[in-house]
Amino acid sequence: MRKLVYLDAIREGMQQLMRENDNVFVYGEGIDIASGPFGVPLNLASEFGDERIFDVPLSEAANTGFGIGSAINGMRPIMIHFRLDFVLLTLDQIFNAASKMSYQFGQNLKCPFVIKVTVGRGWGQGPNHSQAFHSIFTHFPGMKVVLPSNPYDAKGLLVDSVLDDNPVLYVEHKSLFGSESNVPENIYRVPIGKGNIIKKGKDVTVLAFSSMVPLAMNCIEKLNTIGIDAEIIDLRSSYPLDEELIASSLSKTGRVVIADIDWIFCGIGSEISAIITENHFDLLKAPIKRIGLPHVSHPVSYSLENVFYPNEETIVNTVKEVYQY
Repeated sequence: MRKLVYLDAIREGMQQLMRENDNVFVYGEGIDIASGPFGVPLNLASEFGDERIFDVPLSEAANTGFGIGSAINGMRPIMIHFRLDFVLLTLDQIFNAASKMSYQFGQNLKCPFVIKVTVGRGWGQGPNHSQAFHSIFTHFPGMKVVLPSNPYDAKGLLVDSVLDDNPVLYVEHKSLFGSESNVPENIYRVPIGKGNIIKKGKDVTVLAFSSMVPLAMNCIEKLNTIGIDAEIIDLRSSYPLDEELIASSLSKTGRVVIADIDWIFCGIGSEISAIITENHFDLLKAPIKRIGLPHVSHPVSYSLENVFYPNEETIVNTVKEVYQY
């Protein structure tokens, strides 16, 4: 099977969706030029024209309202943001309109609206361009939230998100842009809410999101050298959560480490910990441990970034602590 990098897989998913369904269109600030949001548009504008992929004014709230309106009228819009930080300007539209639309109209009205955003550290982006708020979006009923960790999932989850009848926050991570994996040439779907066991193990379950998945995979050899056989699970989405897969893995290992890309305090790891404690406490052999960001704003300097963000040593030490409890 041929290999694609993360961004190319996303672009191909968009292209195939637009070719198959005339109701799919893409828009965002600077989206109509090849160098627009991290190079994702590339040649799409030349193929589909300015009616299917187009630039919009610098007004996040207005752009979001436009997407919601088109979605409830039968279109399947993909709104692209350079960064998730900017979506804070649109929360009323998303949480009080898009996410509630189907519920308020007895499921007779659909809102198939994909909000594609970028998160993560990179070249000193600082506190206003590096944040991940997926736990906030997960909190609201009616929203789905996906966090692909590899090119295969990036394409498949995008396709499934666009074809879903609910609003979906699609979260891509800067550090994954150059990652490469096998990606089928045909269009395919990776179902939202179904996690994936990346590596089977028997001692500790590592539940990871987004860029924490490859980071955890990089720790396998180090963990093996100290006698720990870790099971690495890519949850793929923060809502819906694959609770069945979590319980199944826990019943085998009895130990859990949750690795997230967001702040630990009130993050998705807290909810997963609560679900496990409330429903599967008898399976636990050790306290649950969470990995994430400290409760301070994201730094700008590279030296502070190296302290602020979890690394392989963080994962190895946390898994070791849980295993030896």
